[in-house]
Amino acid sequence: MSKAVTIELGEGGDHDARALRNAFGCFTTGVTVITTVGEDGRKVGLTANSFTSVSLDPPLALVCVDLKSASLPALDAAGRWAVNVLHAEHQALARQFVRKDIDRFAGIETETWRTGAPILPNCMANFECETHHAFDAGDHRVYVGRVVKLRYDPDHEPLVYLQGRFRRVHVETE
Repeated sequence: MSKAVTIELGEGGDHDARALRNAFGCFTTGVTVITTVGEDGRKVGLTANSFTSVSLDPPLALVCVDLKSASLPALDAAGRWAVNVLHAEHQALARQFVRKDIDRFAGIETETWRTGAPILPNCMANFECETHHAFDAGDHRVYVGRVVKLRYDPDHEPLVYLQGRFRRVHVETE
């Protein structure tokens, strides 16, 4: 017997938000850490799963950040940021960049490339971006970035997020 749920949105704020979150949670996403540098030179970072490619020509990628995020002012001011794609062994790192009131970079060595945005080593992929366009959409700010440098190492299992939990996906080697 199917447990499918059908909801007509508009019935109530909390009810709609929970139903929408549950439905979106059925889509498996990768897990990333978005990094930048604040105007004071402090490294800023946050865990995000709203990341996707936009265009190959020009090379564009997109991230979405909650308007209530403490990292938002730094992302706006810097105009440059990196997307660090995490692998299955990075669950603790993903959790570290969600925590509040701590130095999220404590104990983490970073690299610096062209824009100065912190690059996390040993990721599945890193994309260094310059903001191409930013706009608000609902309760998030959408950043479209022009990719200026990248690195990738596909020889890892990806860290994914599904139904409110980190998951592992076994990838067959050919």
